[in-house]
Amino acid sequence: MSMTMTPDTAVPTDLRHAPSSDRRHYTLETLRRNVIAPRRNTARRREDRWYPMLDRFDAGMLALAVLLVGFSILDSTFTLMLIAAGGSEVNPFMDAVMQHSVWAFLIVKMTMTAVPAVLLVATGNLPLFGTGKQGRRGFRARSLLAIMVGLYAGLIVYELGLLSLV
Repeated sequence: MSMTMTPDTAVPTDLRHAPSSDRRHYTLETLRRNVIAPRRNTARRREDRWYPMLDRFDAGMLALAVLLVGFSILDSTFTLMLIAAGGSEVNPFMDAVMQHSVWAFLIVKMTMTAVPAVLLVATGNLPLFGTGKQGRRGFRARSLLAIMVGLYAGLIVYELGLLSLV
């Protein structure tokens, strides 16, 4: 290995990478370390700031994800109570799953809620629909998580109204 230094850097020439190469490699070990001891609150590089996937998340994102899953559990419970009282599942896909078994319904329901919640937390700062006015970031993934929680809250209120009529 050549240890020749260039005048503009203090890095040996053989260790420098071409601008197009990326020396970062993401492995299962990277994931394991970041789950055990997360370190990064913000993106370090300018290009990473547009698509930050961070190790640590703020309490608001965690609260939204927990609320989303909690509302999904309530929705499942209320749906089963309404069906026991003579109601029917309006969603044709979930109705087909429920015809198979209640356990399949619960597993599919929780999976279809928990996986997007985790993905939206992991990509919370990712702009979804381009940039906003004056170069600012547009609609972010964390906003979608908040919208989903709001929609679920409305659904829970609706189902409570239906349960009060039973």
